[in-house]
Amino acid sequence: MDKEMININANLVKEAEFSEFEKDGESVQVANFALVKKYGKGKEYTNCSVYGEKVEIVKEFEKGDLIHVFGYFKE
Repeated sequence: MDKEMININANLVKEAEFSEFEKDGESVQVANFALVKKYGKGKEYTNCSVYGEKVEIVKEFEKGDLIHVFGYFKE
């Protein structure tokens, strides 16, 4: 299965949620957040997760911020 790179510009729905888990004996930080993009009368929501050092960037996000994310879509 080929992965397609996606780019999204959307607004942060609410403050990010932070947690961590262990992998191979090391603690890994996780930030989960949702983005919303309006299309006419409709809305499209996208759930996002970032790991490791990128979590520090997400700590600066505030509700309503316009965020640009890129990566691979996971079904």
